[in-house]
Amino acid sequence: MTPLYHARKSDGRWFVLAFALLIFGAPAVAQQANVSAPLNADEVMQRVVAMNEVRAKALESYSSVRSYRLECHCLSHKQADMTVRVEYRAPDKKTFTIVSESGSGSVRSKVFKKLLEAEQESMREENQQSSAISPENYTFELVDYGRAEGNEFYVLDAEPKAKNKFLFRGKIWVDGTEFAITRVEGQPAVNPSWWTLKTDFKRSYQKVGEFWLPESNESETKVRVFGTADLCIEYGQYEITRVGGLNTMSSLQKP
Repeated sequence: MTPLYHARKSDGRWFVLAFALLIFGAPAVAQQANVSAPLNADEVMQRVVAMNEVRAKALESYSSVRSYRLECHCLSHKQADMTVRVEYRAPDKKTFTIVSESGSGSVRSKVFKKLLEAEQESMREENQQSSAISPENYTFELVDYGRAEGNEFYVLDAEPKAKNKFLFRGKIWVDGTEFAITRVEGQPAVNPSWWTLKTDFKRSYQKVGEFWLPESNESETKVRVFGTADLCIEYGQYEITRVGGLNTMSSLQKP
């Protein structure tokens, strides 16, 4: 739909390496898939990929405001906040304007601003392809299917096919009507560095008009010797400023 989404020389760079992975995409628990699920994992992902392509072509530009907050429960406690306005222009342009910032200067310069640089790097076509949640990059297995309040959803295990810094292993939740990924939970496919013991993340999406856009990213990173760092990114105040044709979307929504 939208573009699907790096310590060592300074004490902030290993933060960036861990958290930048989360901008792109709980350990999976084995479950028995509901036998009444109308689609298997391959069929679900075929529809997800098709709908992502349609929405990506239709979404020409938008603006939004996001907030970053990091708290490090480390040897020396650090905390910082930053608010950023984002302007997106299809297919691969994002501009960032810092609206406000406070707290640790080292976190803001070595983590938040490096995250913005990493996000711009991810917009390159080759990086979009290598980070996409698609059958080219992952093996999927259906582990759950359900209906709630008239909606249906699929839950799939996602196992990366390569040890790639842009990939993760975990679970994805798929809306069974619009075939949009609504939630992702997991861990980076590659441990960012010797310093990082473990990173867990949760990422959710919200529907804005006809599009599914990021809503939140939450991560907890355990760092060897230093402690634990919690990062939260909240996305909001979306304004869809330009769209293309959406007339082909309805024909792809239902199996």
